[in-house]
Amino acid sequence: MVLNVGLGPAGSATAAVFRKAAAAAVRAVGPARTVRLDLALTENTDVPVADRVRAVAEGARLALYRYDTFRSAQALPPPVEVRVTGGSPDALAEALVTAEGICLARDLVNSPAGALTPTAFAHRIQTVAAEAGLSCVVYGGEDLARLRLAGLAAVSRGSTEPARYVELTHEPAEAPALTVALVGKGVTFDSGGLSLKPSGELHTMKADMGGAAAVLGALVALPRLGLPIRVHAHLPLAENMPDGGAIRVGDVVRHLNGTTTEITHTDNEGRVILADVLLRASRPGQTDLVLDVATLTSAAVHALGTRTGALFSPDDALADLVGRAAERAGESLWRLPLLEHERRHLRSTVADRVNCSHRHGDTVQAALYLSEFLTPGTLWAHLDIAAPAWNDEPPYGVVPHGATGFGVRTLLETLRALAASAPALA
Repeated sequence: MVLNVGLGPAGSATAAVFRKAAAAAVRAVGPARTVRLDLALTENTDVPVADRVRAVAEGARLALYRYDTFRSAQALPPPVEVRVTGGSPDALAEALVTAEGICLARDLVNSPAGALTPTAFAHRIQTVAAEAGLSCVVYGGEDLARLRLAGLAAVSRGSTEPARYVELTHEPAEAPALTVALVGKGVTFDSGGLSLKPSGELHTMKADMGGAAAVLGALVALPRLGLPIRVHAHLPLAENMPDGGAIRVGDVVRHLNGTTTEITHTDNEGRVILADVLLRASRPGQTDLVLDVATLTSAAVHALGTRTGALFSPDDALADLVGRAAERAGESLWRLPLLEHERRHLRSTVADRVNCSHRHGDTVQAALYLSEFLTPGTLWAHLDIAAPAWNDEPPYGVVPHGATGFGVRTLLETLRALAASAPALA
C-alpha cells in the first residue's frame, strides 16, 4: 500500500507539519505491520533535511504510542515497525531520544495514582536517572523539615503516602555555557484536599504530576543530545488528600524565606508546593535562570482551551525565546501578562498572602504568587500546562488520547536555544 499525505501549499511546510503528516500516515495504515516513510519524496520545502528527519521520526514514533502496562497479553495488537529512510542518521537518533523522553512522560502521567505514589515515582526517577547518567538525590521524611519545604509538607499531610522531593543534575561533558533550573509540579493525585473536587473532575487527577513528568522526560534525553548546558531539576512529589490530618482552610504556612501563606482553598495546592522549591532552585550562585512547569490552574483551560498552555515571564527576551521554542516543537503556548493590579487579590488579613482569592483571573494570580518566591533578579518563566497535559478527546496530530507528554519538546528546544544564546542571557 502506498499512502500520500498532503503537506499543504508548496513551500509552506514547517517541521510541525512534517511531524503531523508522519503521525497521520502511521495512524492511517491500519493492519499493515511495517511502514516506510521515505524522506526523499518530500521536496519543495524550506525545512532543512535534519529538521525534516527529526520531525518525521518523532511524529511516527509518537503516533505509535500506547499505554499497555495494565492490558492482558491477548488484548495487545501486534506491533508496527516504522522505517524512516533518507536524511541524516544523527538527526534520526536525536529524534528517537526525544520521543523516548516524551513517551516516558506519557507513561508516568497515564500511570494509576495507586501505582505511581510519590515514593514509587521517586524510585522510578532514580532508575531512569541511573540509566541516563544523571545524578539523583531523593529527600523524604525529616529531610523536608530540614530543608524547610513547608509547603510540600503541609499539602501532603492529608495523605498516608509520604511526600518526596527529588533533585536531579545533568552535567555536560564540556564546560557549561549556562546553568538552568527546571522545576516540575509532581502531585501524583489531587483530590482537592478538604476543598474536595467535584467527582466529575477526579478521573484526570492522576495527571497533576504532568509538570514533573515533562521535566524528567526532557532531562533523561539531555545526556545523549550533547548540549553544553548544566541543568538542575527540582521535583516535589506529593498527594493532596482529605483526612483528619489534612491542612485546613485558614491554616498558615511559613515558607523558606520566612513569609507566610494563608490557605484559603486546599485545591490550590500546587503553588504552595512550588513556593519553597522555587526559592531553593533560585538560590544565588546556583542557576542563571529558572523554568517551572506545572498543571497549575483550571482557569488556564477556560482562558485558552484544551490544547494550549499559558506562558508567563517578566522578561520579554526569555518569553520570546520560550515561545519560539514551543513553536518549533509544535506545542501551543500563549503568553499571558503578569498583571500587577491582580496582585491585590493575594492580600491576606492574617498572613503575607493567600493561596487563592476566589476571584476571576486565577491563572494570572497563581503566576504572580509564584513570582514572589524567586531570588530577586532571577530570570524566570512559568508554564501552566493544566490544559494540554491531558487529552480527553480522540487522538490528533502526534497527540494520543490521555497523557500527551506536553512540555518535553518545548523544554528541549528551549535548552537548545539557551545554549546558543547563553552570552546574551547570562
